[in-house]
Amino acid sequence: MKNNVKEANVVMARCASTSKSFGIRMERRTDDVWYCTWAFPLSEKSASNEGYTNTVISGRMEFDDEYPGCPHCNSTGWVKCWSCGKLTCWSSKDKSFSCKWCGVSGEVESADEFELNAGGY
Repeated sequence: MKNNVKEANVVMARCASTSKSFGIRMERRTDDVWYCTWAFPLSEKSASNEGYTNTVISGRMEFDDEYPGCPHCNSTGWVKCWSCGKLTCWSSKDKSFSCKWCGVSGEVESADEFELNAGGY
């Protein structure tokens, strides 16, 4: 499936346990679905320097079978904050979340499609 990549981008997230930032690599494949494929420690300064804060991703998103999860706590999911629009890693066992960017808390709702601005704005 890796050779079917049409486009790849990185979005920023923060760990729910440690509040450390990390990047999530997403690939848009020939089926026009974005797949989370890789996660790695990434400082906000490095993300800004690489231009990762200027990317917008929208559409259906899924997790690749090889997605390792958060590099800080190994949670294999993420949630987009309804207030600031940024990502925090998330465990599917939890029914609620607390955004590690703006501090807001809430119930987790599922969605088939997302619009993500890599910088969260």
